[in-house]
Amino acid sequence: MTARRPAPRLPAIALDRCTGCGRCVAACEPRVLSLETRPDWRKAAVLHARAACTGCSLCAHRCPFDAVTMHAAG
Repeated sequence: MTARRPAPRLPAIALDRCTGCGRCVAACEPRVLSLETRPDWRKAAVLHARAACTGCSLCAHRCPFDAVTMHAAG
């Protein structure tokens, strides 16, 4: 069994731009993104499983609000 390599780039969600629409969550095949309720009762996307992210960037491409950008893992 081989160890899984971490993704070279991970999604970063800009909470000031995220509307909680869920399009990024729906696009995420490994299901590492989810919607969470913030303290102000608005929903926002959250990366909850960094190690399982493939770095495919589909989430960033599907976000109509440019709230998801890909950044170097580290």
